[in-house]
Amino acid sequence: MPAIPTATTTFPRGAIRAIALSAFALLLAASGNAMADDGDPDPTFSGDGKALFPWPTTYSGMDVLQVSTEGVAVLGDGSVVTVGAFDTASVGDDDFDACGVAKFTSSGAVDAAFGLGGWQLVHLEAQPFKDDCIGIVPTPGNGMIVVGATESMTLPYETLGLVKLRADGTLDPTFGNGGKIRITSQPFGANAGMLFHGVVRAPDGKLLAYGYCTNCGRGSFEDFMVVRINANGSVDTGFGNAGWVSFGRTDASDHYLPEVATALAVDTHGRIVVAGHREDYDDQDDRGIPMLVRLLPNGQLDTSFAGTGFLDIDLLGSYAVPAIAIDPYNDGVIVAANINLTSSVTPGTLVFRVRRDGSLDTNFGDSGLVVLQYEDGSNVAALAVRQDRRIVAAGWIDPTGAGTRSFFAARMHSTGVLDATFDGNGVNRYTFSAGTADVQVATTMTLSGERPVIAGLLTPTGPFPDSYTLGVLRLQSDAIFEDGLDP
Repeated sequence: MPAIPTATTTFPRGAIRAIALSAFALLLAASGNAMADDGDPDPTFSGDGKALFPWPTTYSGMDVLQVSTEGVAVLGDGSVVTVGAFDTASVGDDDFDACGVAKFTSSGAVDAAFGLGGWQLVHLEAQPFKDDCIGIVPTPGNGMIVVGATESMTLPYETLGLVKLRADGTLDPTFGNGGKIRITSQPFGANAGMLFHGVVRAPDGKLLAYGYCTNCGRGSFEDFMVVRINANGSVDTGFGNAGWVSFGRTDASDHYLPEVATALAVDTHGRIVVAGHREDYDDQDDRGIPMLVRLLPNGQLDTSFAGTGFLDIDLLGSYAVPAIAIDPYNDGVIVAANINLTSSVTPGTLVFRVRRDGSLDTNFGDSGLVVLQYEDGSNVAALAVRQDRRIVAAGWIDPTGAGTRSFFAARMHSTGVLDATFDGNGVNRYTFSAGTADVQVATTMTLSGERPVIAGLLTPTGPFPDSYTLGVLRLQSDAIFEDGLDP
């Protein structure tokens, strides 16, 4: 099979080093202003902007082994729901049993009318098996769809499952089979293997689940994979190949390239941008090279993007791409690239913008880059772009290097300059009062009337925490009184 030509853009190495070094000199201001300002926690949410839900340590007489926070959504009435993988000792070894959903009211109180007193376990199949969770999306009427994957040790390894809940946490019987739909058909054949990473709801209401697949037409290495799902839970067969798209390449030596999709966004023209990384085994310093692929609304490769439909971004070192977001003004793509951890590298994130034609915007930030690298390390997990084009990033920061972490947020102007109106310098650290749960990691974010709603997990230090607490942070926004979206 001939190698597909590769569009590659390289940042100047000296520029990356200089920008990274200058980032070490920046100090992060901890929250604690006397008055609640833009970027501070919203005091109308749980009294201090920070809502907590301690997950139970036992369930049905079994120890709870692990809980995660994979997605957050704001419903039409302003209530906040989260989803994550919930694991007990009941099913398998180190396999997640169900999706755990928790709900807060618009004022930040745990919604006692939801499920089991504010939380609910969601099984993707009729009987509990091995369920992983990739996201949650709101639906009309203050309902929600939980999206996950049923795991198996045999091919295809994972199959998608969707469960629709009503506002009180009960199954919506009008959706699928008693509220559940499993997607088991795919066009790649019996040898295909799949792993799903996340889900995005497009402006038209359709869902796009993404991840990677093996043996999907380009050898046994990982390929980008996307499936589009109609609002009623059926696969959109007018998209790609019977509703599915895979993307993979070979290198100049005709070797298949491992390429893993980790983020997705839809622009204002309905084009789908998939982001992730390809792995380079020939260069040990460049094991993870960020890449973007843009698809037309019908799932075909958009060759007007970088001349090929795809773009490799050559940065110094090895990176993963946790999040992308679309600039609503010009359909540019904001990309966050976290440096892969090694013993000699301080964790940090490079943020850059790719223009709609697939070229790098070197006028963004400093020579095309914004470096978010603070204290003893930080990472971005989520990005969002407001209607005024200001960019919000959320994740975690390590303030001391002693194993503790805190929620972290930053805001930039559309130019890539940190927004000084956001807590005075464009960045902020947020700490929850949650007993010994001092490992506080934000993993997901959404905007509600331009206010960031950030969710994550709080645990004690150590490799095997004995408790898991959900943390939800809602920030104030100077746009609340401008956009008319909030009362």
